[in-house]
Amino acid sequence: MGTENTSWKRLAAEGTAVLFSILLAFSIDAAWQQRQERESDLIHLQGLLEELHSHKVLLGEAITAHRRTVERGYELLELLSPEPDAEATVRMTDAIHGLLNYYRINVPFGSLQTAISSGAIARMSDVELASALASWPTSIEDLLEEEDNGGTVVAYDFFVHLGEKVVLADVYERRLLMPTVRGTEEVVAEVAVRKLPDAPYATDYSVLYGDIAFANELLYFVMLAQSSHGEAIFASEKLAGLLARLDTCLLERRC
Repeated sequence: MGTENTSWKRLAAEGTAVLFSILLAFSIDAAWQQRQERESDLIHLQGLLEELHSHKVLLGEAITAHRRTVERGYELLELLSPEPDAEATVRMTDAIHGLLNYYRINVPFGSLQTAISSGAIARMSDVELASALASWPTSIEDLLEEEDNGGTVVAYDFFVHLGEKVVLADVYERRLLMPTVRGTEEVVAEVAVRKLPDAPYATDYSVLYGDIAFANELLYFVMLAQSSHGEAIFASEKLAGLLARLDTCLLERRC
C-alpha cells in the first residue's frame, strides 16, 4: 500500500514537472516571439520616423513654393500699371511663369502603410500617438485639396484667359528652360535644344491693363495660393509634434 502511494506521488510529481516544463517552454517561446515582434515594431517605427523627416523637407518646399506664388501674384498685380516699361515686361513674364508653374506636393507613405499593416501602429502603448500617426495622411490630403483648387484655376481659368489675350512665347520658353521647379531649388535640365520657334505675334501685356476679369482671376488665384501656404504651415506644425513624440518614444524604446 505504501509502495502504491509512493508510486502515485512520484507519478504526480513527474507529471507536474512535465507540465511545468511545457508551460515554461510555452512561456519562453511566447516571450521570445513577443520580443521579436517588439524589435520588428521598433524597426518599422524607425523607418516611419525617417519617412516623416522626408515629409518635413517636402512641406518646407511647399511652404516656400506657395509663399513665392503669393509674392509673384502681388508683384503681378502691382505691375498692372497703365504705363508699362521694358523692365515691367520682363518682370511680368517672370511672374506669370512662376504662377503657371503651380506647386503640388508629392508625399510617400510606404513606411507608414507598412507600420500599419504589420500591426506596429496598433501595438503602440501610446494610443494617442498611434492614432495621430495613422491619421497623418489626412493632413496631406487637406493640403493637396487646397493645391488642386489652385492648380485647377491655373489650368482652366488663369491660363486660358492669358492664352486668349497674350502671346506667351517668353513664358513658355522659361518653362522649357526650367522644367523642374521645386520649393527650395530650381533645377535646369541639360538638353541640347531649348529654343521655341519665333511666335507670329509680339508679346503685348498692355491688353491686361484695365482687364477687370483678369484682375479678379488673379486676386482669386492669390487667395487660393495663400490658403495652400497656410495649410502647408499647419501640416508642418502638426508634423513637428509627431516627429518629436515618435523620436522620444523610439529613443526610450517605449513606443
